[in-house]
Amino acid sequence: MISPEEGVTTNPDALRVTPEADQVTGRCECCGRISRRVSGTISTEGAAVAAYQVWWTVGHIAEHGAEIDLICGRWGEGSSASDRFVVRLHHFIAASGPWVMVQDASLADGLDRLAARALRRDDIIGTPRAAEVFALYDAIALQDARLAELFGAPAPCGPCGARTERRKLPSRRSCSGARRGRTI
Repeated sequence: MISPEEGVTTNPDALRVTPEADQVTGRCECCGRISRRVSGTISTEGAAVAAYQVWWTVGHIAEHGAEIDLICGRWGEGSSASDRFVVRLHHFIAASGPWVMVQDASLADGLDRLAARALRRDDIIGTPRAAEVFALYDAIALQDARLAELFGAPAPCGPCGARTERRKLPSRRSCSGARRGRTI
């Protein structure tokens, strides 16, 4: 993601999501179900603006939610980790449906190879960057079919899982910085 001064869109429809890796990362300690991590990139027509990683325990979205790391900044030739930062989102299911909130990020789990800084919640909420972060979230929610389980839909199987599809996702924010995903 480029700074608001450099004109990154806050319109998720102008962002293109490209799903990439999909892997099983282990098993849940409480029930033995698999944990899954998916990743991909987000770009505008002109350039890549972010990469993302989402991980969750399959079948446990209602109890534990999902973690989303957005690695934002300059990508491509001539760029390095010092040109990028990490934003952490926590996706969860509330009584009214799916929501997402900004959390303090870290450079753990190899993110230090991709970015030089981890932003705190206070660096995002109440700033122009918040609209960009939520546009990135909306774009992956709308376009990465592998995330269907996060919104209460059955996860796609087999060859359907890699396909990109657009889904309707109304956006609503509370004063606390949580963002409502989609109502089912």
